[in-house]
Amino acid sequence: MASMREPHDWSIDRALQLYNIANWGAGYFSINPKGHLTVHPCGQPGPVIDLMDVVDDIRERKLGFPCVVRFQDVLRSRVKQLNETFRNAIAQHGYKGQYFGVYPTKVNQMREVVEEILDAGAPYHFGLEAGSKGELLIVLALNSDPEALTICNGYKDEEYLRLALLGRKLGRKVLVVIEKLSELPHLLRLSEEMNVQPLIGLRSKLSTKGTGKWESSSGDFAKFGLTTPELIQAVRMLHDRGAEGLARLFHFHVGSQLTDIHTVKEVVNEGARIYAKLRKMGLGLEYFDVGGGLGVDYVGARSTEYVSSLNYTVDEYAADVVYTVQQICASENVPEPHIVSESGRALTAHHSCILMNVFGHIEFGENGAVVEGHAGQEEKAPVPEAPETAVVREMREIVAGLTSKNSGETYHDAVAKKEQALTMFKLGILGLEERAQIEGLFWRLCRKLVEINKRRKRIPGQTRDLEDKLADQYMANFSVFQSAPDHWAIDQLFPIAPLHRLNEPPTRDSTIVDITCDSDGKIDTFIEYETVDETIALHPLREGEPYYLGMFLTGAYQDIMGDMHNLFGRVHEVHVFVDDEDPEDYYIEEVIPGDTMERVLVRVQYEPSDLAKRVKQALDARVREGAVKPKESVSLTDFYEQAMRGYTYLASD
Repeated sequence: MASMREPHDWSIDRALQLYNIANWGAGYFSINPKGHLTVHPCGQPGPVIDLMDVVDDIRERKLGFPCVVRFQDVLRSRVKQLNETFRNAIAQHGYKGQYFGVYPTKVNQMREVVEEILDAGAPYHFGLEAGSKGELLIVLALNSDPEALTICNGYKDEEYLRLALLGRKLGRKVLVVIEKLSELPHLLRLSEEMNVQPLIGLRSKLSTKGTGKWESSSGDFAKFGLTTPELIQAVRMLHDRGAEGLARLFHFHVGSQLTDIHTVKEVVNEGARIYAKLRKMGLGLEYFDVGGGLGVDYVGARSTEYVSSLNYTVDEYAADVVYTVQQICASENVPEPHIVSESGRALTAHHSCILMNVFGHIEFGENGAVVEGHAGQEEKAPVPEAPETAVVREMREIVAGLTSKNSGETYHDAVAKKEQALTMFKLGILGLEERAQIEGLFWRLCRKLVEINKRRKRIPGQTRDLEDKLADQYMANFSVFQSAPDHWAIDQLFPIAPLHRLNEPPTRDSTIVDITCDSDGKIDTFIEYETVDETIALHPLREGEPYYLGMFLTGAYQDIMGDMHNLFGRVHEVHVFVDDEDPEDYYIEEVIPGDTMERVLVRVQYEPSDLAKRVKQALDARVREGAVKPKESVSLTDFYEQAMRGYTYLASD
């Protein structure tokens, strides 16, 4: 439960701790003396970008909000960190193989992301993974490094296999991973037909299960991979055709976002043992692919307590993978293979965030009504003037008699009186104005109880969650379903923090609601210090002054999985780079406009010109009836057509 912050002891250090920025930010985010959230695209220390400067730039370009901001230098930093970490671990352990990373394009297929990763990974021969024919079409065109790997995962039909073999014709290291046994004979047949030698990977279903949200996707009943008997059949099939040397990669995957380093050790141990046995059976395996699973600490808790957190670092992950494989290979007396990982979330999550403006708030007013404020207005619900009936008088006496000693008893009395009033209203005994007075008095009591509870060390159970229930709802200009679908679908937690005013105490415990007309369009799980809470502390809105929030670590999956709920389409997007000549400055390299209403209508099979024609015909009919003047009809038609060309989200200013 969040608590109000006292002005006298507030500081920027307190803000960093409250929103846990240092821990989930991985060195890429901080707060400057102005109280503005900043980005360190190359890590700290290093160049720094004030996010409010980016906000001002977006406003000057009249793009509006919400807006996705990609810090491409962060992406490059993550690619370099992963490769250098594995290289260091290999050097420290005297490991005889090399590291060849591949980026799984399913995590974020956006061209600007894939191209940036390839460019940053070029010195390391960093490759790409495809899990479908569409992704393979991208990979074949972009992954031109003959030393980099192309990993082909997923179920495959003949066209998929032919595309992979086309990659071999191009001189690329394209490895076709066999997910089900029936794919192997088809691949061998097509390779003979196309007169090209395939490179084969065998994916195993490990018995060791992953941890976290995706635990159920691993183990003996996993969707992909070969069982142990099927692996033996595959070996025999290759032996019978004299094709043992074509099997070059052993692969496994136990799920995304592994939370526990002990699980990493266990799965690598089992996988390395299978690799060693297959190698002894005569297969020419050179690569050991640990799949994905390297997690991101969205909470910053460094704990397995939350599925959005984890208890290890990238350094620990790489060191444990290298050491475990080395130990198994030594005990089995087989060569140490090149290590491959398909880490996508860990590369992309930090580079992207979504910036949004808050355009109002909803609070439970002191007089009981839900009060909506806009841009900082404090509106008070009027108290209805009605005769003081007995039940209203009794509720007023209950509220007046509240003390810290009788708070529990008083709360129960108030709940009972409120229920009595509701029954009387349903029977027609109580009027609407009297009911309003009763509810107003009840919520006033609840607010007083919250204030009493703040001064207590131990809060009575019956009133413990009142503060969260009475939290304000800040209305943010975005769609959860479009910009953070994993929050809605799988309860993924994304860090949220104000972009400015962080040198001021945030005194409003709040939840966040989006602009969709769906009750699920809300966020009520937040980071507070190193824990998770149902509310977030935000600043009071000021009349006429914008208030901006950022949702961070959205670079993995969210860009590509957003839907069309309420026809809110893709948001505006800007690509930010550090200015090499001035480390305190930046430049926006590219602006990708978000969807217009016209574009989203076409996507759901409406023809905008036809819609405009229908509205014009309806207006013409009203002109003939004399209900609308001709000049007004022209103006309204123009307005309708202009609206179609506008942004699907709310106007920011």
